[in-house]
Amino acid sequence: MSLHILDTRQLGHAGIVAATALKTDDGIALFDTGPESTFDNVVTDLRKAGFDAGDVRRVFLSHIHFDHAGAAWRFAETATIYVHPRGAPHLIDPAKLVESATRIFGSDMERLWGKIAPVPRERVKILEDNEIVRVPPFEIRAIATPGHASHHHVYHWDDNVFGGDIAGVRIGNGPPIPPFVPPELHVESWRESIAKIRNLNPAQLYLPHFGRVEGSISEHLDLLDERVARWSEWFREKIHTGTSEVDLRSEFATLEHSEIEAASSDLVTCHSSLVTSYEAADPSYMAVSAAIRYWNKYHPEEVTP
Repeated sequence: MSLHILDTRQLGHAGIVAATALKTDDGIALFDTGPESTFDNVVTDLRKAGFDAGDVRRVFLSHIHFDHAGAAWRFAETATIYVHPRGAPHLIDPAKLVESATRIFGSDMERLWGKIAPVPRERVKILEDNEIVRVPPFEIRAIATPGHASHHHVYHWDDNVFGGDIAGVRIGNGPPIPPFVPPELHVESWRESIAKIRNLNPAQLYLPHFGRVEGSISEHLDLLDERVARWSEWFREKIHTGTSEVDLRSEFATLEHSEIEAASSDLVTCHSSLVTSYEAADPSYMAVSAAIRYWNKYHPEEVTP
């Protein structure tokens, strides 16, 4: 199998956001695209692997957040864009998605994500849960895996899984962490989705943040699942006792950073640099608004003082 991890080098940071290219008998199947702002970097890495943008015939999106799907419209000239049913309308008309993201990122939108443009309707192909796309010599199956986002898929072929964000962020020699982001965090669904991946028993697991999981995939999923449960409970207790959102940002950043440093390999000589990389991939402050919304929406009785 010819598979290449393409480094988007988002904002100049290596090893933060990846697109994954699989060589098939009918061109390249690309799993996620990175943001539009890094399109040229992805094409550069494609060329290093012996391909060009026009060789990308299929794009399989894990979900439509801009760091994963922002460049989809750039590939749509030659590629079919596969996506969850709930994500498709926002690819075709991204206005609401842009409005929602702007509330979070404000004036940083263009710097972070580049140009946002619609994907032509005729280039968008909806994939239902467990639907298979035959791309010789592979059969690529989409599996609905909500929790990080309601419109999230992982993709399974042979004994490989492209895990999207539901399979965690793992930078360098650091630990797997769950990227809690608003507005669709749902803890119970996330843990069920991890179980779905575990039941596939993959030999290889590929992450958008970042690349192939080294070592035991079972251990990776166990550590991720434990952190989803424990972090959500940590937030529940803090919200219940009335900790302000401002204080939550500071306290959660301290918690997350300490866990990254404690779990990272002794080979890492600069833990602060690793923490910075995790923050670039998954800003810790986003978990706070995500968790507040989750508990107030789904379990308000648990956080009422």
